[in-house]
Amino acid sequence: MPRPDLEALNIVHRRIPIVTHGRDVFFDTRLILRKLESRFPSGALGAGDTSEPELRALQLLFSRWTTDAGVFTRAVQLIPLNLPNMQDPKFRKDREDFSGRPFNMEALKKARPEALAHIRDAFELLETTLLADDRKWVFKTEKPSLGDIEG
Repeated sequence: MPRPDLEALNIVHRRIPIVTHGRDVFFDTRLILRKLESRFPSGALGAGDTSEPELRALQLLFSRWTTDAGVFTRAVQLIPLNLPNMQDPKFRKDREDFSGRPFNMEALKKARPEALAHIRDAFELLETTLLADDRKWVFKTEKPSLGDIEG
């Protein structure tokens, strides 16, 4: 940080993956995955159009379950507060610019118990339902799928 290469493209996001294809620049992880799967269909991990509707629905459900309002946000709230990044003024400014509010360590401390309960519930759901039959992958596939990555 900072990322002048992104600022030159008028992208104000923080540490993110970037893929370019020709003149196109992709910086959303899920969009990157979709573009890679359309470009290289033989290596696709996702439940594509030919898959069962239930698998596509489960993959989409996982995608939404793990995004900003779900598991991901709660996992971020559990990052140890004594890590060097948490004290770094550049990191804190990045977080403030991204969220539009002051970086508040006290608020992070207060959010931890609820975040931990949410994460426990999320993993309990997976472990007592889809993974309860000792399958290796969510979709019972031979290798990991996009559903596994999302989940």
